[in-house]
Amino acid sequence: MEQNYLYLFECDYGSRIKERQFVKDILRSFDKDYATMVGVVVNNSPYCLEFSIAVNLQDDPIKFERWLRANYPNKLKRHNVFLENALPFNVVTFIDDFMVDLTLTSEGDGLLFLWPEREHLESQHPQFKCMKKNASRVFIGHSSKDKELIVNPLNAYLQAQGIGTWVDSYEIDYGENIYSKVNEGIENAKVGLFILTDSFFDSTSGWPITEFSTFFMQLMKSNKKVLMVNAGVDPEKIHAMMKAYRYIDWNGGNGMPEIAAAIKRKLAT
Repeated sequence: MEQNYLYLFECDYGSRIKERQFVKDILRSFDKDYATMVGVVVNNSPYCLEFSIAVNLQDDPIKFERWLRANYPNKLKRHNVFLENALPFNVVTFIDDFMVDLTLTSEGDGLLFLWPEREHLESQHPQFKCMKKNASRVFIGHSSKDKELIVNPLNAYLQAQGIGTWVDSYEIDYGENIYSKVNEGIENAKVGLFILTDSFFDSTSGWPITEFSTFFMQLMKSNKKVLMVNAGVDPEKIHAMMKAYRYIDWNGGNGMPEIAAAIKRKLAT
């Protein structure tokens, strides 16, 4: 008795031409009595663009699995998505290479693919490119107690000046390893900006001094730069190695233009 074995491979709707070779190789490697259906399933909803390659077999699937491992080991299979789930969408099946080339195109023809490929769309309409996130080049070391009155306003000001910053509240998500993420932020930053307040040196804060020590060690063996902002710290609390640096005065927020200018000079060197 013949049995059906279904495979659905998840593909990128916005980069579909590259899948031509995969489909052609299936058609060439397996006859139509074994691979009884080779086609694509397309969902054109702009809220859920989906493109999958569907293969139905009517024989032992082991040889297909072995071929897949040998030739396309990284192909991502869709799990628990059944043929009946695909029926409401656009479906096309192939019998030869000509049909593959005719169907998998970069344009959005409105028949199978309503929308063009990503690169094609963006080349014709640059306004549709995804908004770019800039690299975090300035690590802001601070006490969480100073976030509301100093760090958040300063960060918003630096964003307006086109300066990419690393601030823990934006970079560390729930469940992520704080130590690992902070280290990553320090390693990738070119400038370390440390907001010195009494809270910064408070033993209950913990992280600020550790962050400075880690950045200082990086400073000694790399081209990183450091900037200190005096935001009302008791001079007696400042560590000896910090006193070697000239400070920028926070001055109730009036020092923000000077801070931004200093950062830009450091980044330019």
